[in-house]
Order: sequence, then structure tokens, then C-alpha cells
Amino acid sequence: MPRRAVIGVNLASYPIHGAGNTWAFLQWVLGFRLAGWDVWMVEDIPSASCIDTSGQKCAPGVSANLSHWNTVVNEFGLSDRATLLFDGESPQRADLINFARDAEFLFNISGHFQQRDVLEVLPERIYADLDPAFTQIWAEVYKSDMHLDFHTKFVSIGRHLGRKDCRSPLAEKTWLPLGVPVVLDYFTNPKPDQPGDVWTTCTHWYGYPQVEYDGGWYGNKSEEFNKLINLPRKTKEKLEIATDLHPDDETTKLFRNAGWNLIDVRPLNTPWQRYRDYLAQSRGEFCVAKQGYVLSRCGWFSDRSATYLALGRPVILQDTGWTDFYPHDEGLLSFHDETSAAAALDEVGKDPVRHARAARKIAEKYCSAPLVVNQFLETIGRAE
Repeated sequence: MPRRAVIGVNLASYPIHGAGNTWAFLQWVLGFRLAGWDVWMVEDIPSASCIDTSGQKCAPGVSANLSHWNTVVNEFGLSDRATLLFDGESPQRADLINFARDAEFLFNISGHFQQRDVLEVLPERIYADLDPAFTQIWAEVYKSDMHLDFHTKFVSIGRHLGRKDCRSPLAEKTWLPLGVPVVLDYFTNPKPDQPGDVWTTCTHWYGYPQVEYDGGWYGNKSEEFNKLINLPRKTKEKLEIATDLHPDDETTKLFRNAGWNLIDVRPLNTPWQRYRDYLAQSRGEFCVAKQGYVLSRCGWFSDRSATYLALGRPVILQDTGWTDFYPHDEGLLSFHDETSAAAALDEVGKDPVRHARAARKIAEKYCSAPLVVNQFLETIGRAE
């Protein structure tokens, strides 16, 4: 019998224009399956948070949340291996608990799943952190309940957590390193040698409020993009940001006047294939990291960048310490300021096809979902 795991996700909570968010969780679910595991996907959301397609509150049974969940479950063959609970209740609850009794662990992404009667039947409960530095600061400095309790092991894509050169608290936990997966079969470009003309990325501009730790303020991508507002004047490459900024926002006007193209990210996230196609038709991804990742040097790497790489699209990503874990000279390049960003853009512009081919190879060697899952199992001492 295949080994079993329960995977806690958070995709029904973002049912509208949520392709990027959905895939951040789905890569793990499908990755475990590709690695030979029998997995059960689970999520619990409050009924009061349910909305219809226009964003208005509604009953769970007619909600966009349930519709989005069912679409994902049916498309990816999870109909008998997935449970969405509303306020802890679901007709499949008993089936979930029976499965959990034979599972080796809960892989709880960002600690979202909190149903204790399900958790307590699992011998091991692993907290998978996708927001390093912020998770630990919220828990330790701001005393926010990040649902760390009741977990037995802790892993993070912030692979520098715990190192002397990482400026992040640990919230009294030992954080083991975690890779970033992508399911290559769903992110393969039919035209890998035909890169587009425009560098793109998809992003929230502001995210959440800045937090303070050890005398430093840890912010979002907005602070880092602001440092690069004049970048289009320093390169011949075209730069586009798909974002949630309003067209009339003063920041939108400032960036457009400086030579950036800003577009609405929301239509690009429905359906998920449109999201993939937008990435695939790009020249590559150019993106900053959240200020908190940069300041902490936590080693964060973007799950979206992994999908660009899989599509054979080179990535130029601000360094957070991730250069200690991934190659960064061909197909994947780093920068730390405007000068190095312009240099990286110009370098790829000299031979975009060579960098496109190198990008796919990096995804295959470092980000393939079953590979990353097996590395995780070795890290927690459960490799066969």
C-alpha cells in the first residue's frame, strides 16, 4: 500500500482570480502523488467568509469557495481524496479521519488546518512555512497565533532560518529547510525557444503591514519596487508588472511615467491556464522580493519563479540568500540594486534563447516536485 499523508491547504479561501495562490498549494499535493504517495487534501474555512463570484457574502453551498474547490478536485483527480470543511463540518469528515489514522503525517502548509480531532489521530504534524521571517516575527514579536502549537516538526522555504547571518527570530522552533516544487507536466512550454519581448511578474503590491524586529522594519514588495522605479531608463528591455494596484493610484501613475507597464493581475488568474500562458509568453520574470525577505536574508525563493523556470522562461529575482541554493549565472540571475538589475536584464537580452533553455534545465534539476518532496522526506528523516 502506498504511504499516506494528509495535506492541509488554503485554496478555497481565495476562490476568485486565485490561480497563483491555488498552485502554491497544489504543487505540493500533486508532487506527493508523483512521488508515489496516497494523499488527502483538506481545508477548513468559516461559513461567514463564503462569497459569490461578485464578492458578496453567501451560503457555503452556493459559494464561489465551494465551486473553486470542486473545480480543482475534479480536474486533478482528487474527488475521493479531498475534504472541504465549513466550520469544521463536512459529509466526508469520517472518511478523512479514517484515512488520517493510516497516514504518516500531516503536511500543514502555513498551519492553516486546525481541526484538533483530525490532527490528534496523526502521529506527526509538520508545519510548512511559506512566509519566512514574517511567520516567525508575527509569532515571537507580535504574539500572533500562527498555529505553531500542536505541530511536531517545522520546515520553511526560508532555508537560512537559524543561521547567524539570518536576521529573523525563530519563535522558539527549529526550522528545517524546504525546497520549492513545480509539477513540470503542467508547466511545460510548447514554444520554449520563442521567448516574448516583455519581462513580467504577477504580484500583490502592498500585501500586509510592515513589521518590526531588532530595530528594522520588514515590509513588502512595494518598498523594493520603489527603489527600482527608474530601471526602465537603464535598460532596453521592456518591463511589465501584473498587479492589484488601482489604475488611478498615484503609484501606478508614477511607475507608468517612469517606463513600466502596469496591468490588472486579476483577469490573468482565471482560469489557471490563462495564468500559465501569461507566464509562458513572457521574455522571463523580473521581480523583487518582499523587503522582509531581503532584510532578513532568510533564503526565500518564489514558487512563481519556479513555474517561470519550468516554462523555459529565465528569472531575474532579487537576492534573499537563495543564491546559496540555486545556480544564478544562466537562466536564473540575481540582483541587489538598480545597477545589478539592469546588468542582469541586459545579459539575458544578449541571448534569450540560451537563457530560456537553461531555465528549464534548472527547474528539472532543482524544482521538480517529486524531487523536492523526496528531499523533504530526507530532511525530516522519513526517506525510504
